Amino acid sequence: MNANGSFIGLQAPCGQIVDGENYEDHDDEVVVTRETFYACGCRSIQHEYHDGAVSRRIVRHDGHVLIDELLSAE
Repeated sequence: MNANGSFIGLQAPCGQIVDGENYEDHDDEVVVTRETFYACGCRSIQHEYHDGAVSRRIVRHDGHVLIDELLSAE
């Protein structure tokens, strides 16, 4: 997975304004994986699948899961 870029001063899931990095990967199993890592330790992971379904997981820096969902394609 390659870093697609850094960001400065965006709001993390915990509410802090921090820097971080975005990553995006394409593979055969999951069409697209997008990950965002915030300097505070929060992270966001999204997978887009071949059938159009999307899974999303957002975890606060203390390990508390804020969102963990699978959205099926309509």
